[in-house]
Amino acid sequence: MRELAKKRLNENLKQSVKYLTLVFNDFFILALIFLVGALMFWYAEAMKTMPTNLWFYKPLTGFILWLPLLTGRFVTLIKEADMQFLFTQDEQMDEYLKPMHRYSLVLPFILEILLAGIVFPFATVKAGISVWNYILLVLAMLFIKDTELEIEKSNLYFGKKLSFGLVSLVALLIAILSAYYPMVGLALGVVGTILFAPNFKPSFGDKMNKKLLFDWRYAVESEKARKDRVYSVFSMFTDVEEKQVSIKRRKYLDFLLPKSIAKENPNLFLYRRSLLRNPEYLNLLVRMTVFAILISWLVQDWRWALGLSCLVIFLTVYQLLPMATEFDRNFMYRVYPIERQDRGKDLVKVLTLGLLIQWILISIFWLLLLPINVNLFEAIGILLVFTALVVATYLPNRVRKMNQKNFGIR
Repeated sequence: MRELAKKRLNENLKQSVKYLTLVFNDFFILALIFLVGALMFWYAEAMKTMPTNLWFYKPLTGFILWLPLLTGRFVTLIKEADMQFLFTQDEQMDEYLKPMHRYSLVLPFILEILLAGIVFPFATVKAGISVWNYILLVLAMLFIKDTELEIEKSNLYFGKKLSFGLVSLVALLIAILSAYYPMVGLALGVVGTILFAPNFKPSFGDKMNKKLLFDWRYAVESEKARKDRVYSVFSMFTDVEEKQVSIKRRKYLDFLLPKSIAKENPNLFLYRRSLLRNPEYLNLLVRMTVFAILISWLVQDWRWALGLSCLVIFLTVYQLLPMATEFDRNFMYRVYPIERQDRGKDLVKVLTLGLLIQWILISIFWLLLLPINVNLFEAIGILLVFTALVVATYLPNRVRKMNQKNFGIR
């Protein structure tokens, strides 16, 4: 069983690396560098003016260090077919789950250590936590995460199951308590890890014997849900073959559609509804808009906000370009007598509306978050001009090239 676990972990790692190379492309790395730089700039400036030893600093430190614990759910890689082919291996599942447990710890531990390094100046200088106590606090968080995974592992067996929400809430309370008393939090984390460890089996009568029966149906459903969450993250940046896209009507967005279908040609009809109802494109537009607002709020400077927002708008256009060929593999689209000569112009019209909405939202939040002056209004105008230039020059050229490649349309 351990060899089977290692084989599946290797396959899962190869799949993850394949998608991670697509996620961390040149454009995303560039945007990430700007975001991290903006965050560090804001952090350094805020540390200069921030008062010390306010009452909420320690709870805030515990809350921030608790956030990485929300990542890294227990990885089992159980498949639906295992219910038929491995159902006789209940007693051997503990051997199968041991390497899975170690693998599940990697991501939250890395995130916890990275975040602990970032929070270290705030915790030690502003919150008044000593270096030694801060180290104990971080260790407590690591043990708490290990305990959470042990609980998730125990849920895979028949018996009473603890919900992830309840466990996370208790972990949050312990994290806040640990900010005041690190030794107490560390002790609770260690005790929790020991109590839920598979080798620690106190005599609780017949109830404990139920733990030996592996709940295959629950394990399959849990792994499906976990994989779907992972694929959802990957699908924000690239196409994921394994993820089933659910396209559905969103009535609250119908006001963006013409009231009369007669005003639309087939391509406009398809592209508009694709942008508003396909979660890949809609989530991309929402995510990039929120990203631009977030970095504008972090930098608190109209120059940086303008430059980074221009970059975000360009990246939005770049990542929405696959809409140009979305229906090329649709048999009915090729069979029906749909005019394709001007479909590139129709796509430009649809994306222009999306980018205009993005510009409006960014401008509104600029007025709410940034100091209002003449420069800010100039930045809003410049951002509109940049958006218009991208829509008028870059977007039509790229769409035309993609259409030439697929249909020979000029």
